[in-house]
Amino acid sequence: MGFIKRLLGIGVTVGATVAAVKVADQVKENNPDGIQDVNGDGKVDAKDYFEEVKKAAVEVYQEASASIQQKAPEFTQRAKNAAEDVKDAVNNAFGSKDNGSGI
Repeated sequence: MGFIKRLLGIGVTVGATVAAVKVADQVKENNPDGIQDVNGDGKVDAKDYFEEVKKAAVEVYQEASASIQQKAPEFTQRAKNAAEDVKDAVNNAFGSKDNGSGI
């Protein structure tokens, strides 16, 4: 169980890293001349950076969500096909090896 937990932890870390890079790229794309005074307080500070990062994160999330929704029917059909293949394989395996157990 420890191996699976570590493997999932690595997957989460990789996913978070990819998301952070995508958000950083989106911030750069949205602000080619650098971050400006977003909140109108007369200075460029951490609050302005936070607002731009938040805006970019929402854009990246919406883009990913739209992509997943677009591909969902294809993945659903693949999952159904795979489930049918497994069902057929199990039925064939038990059907062809009748050992009299009634299974």
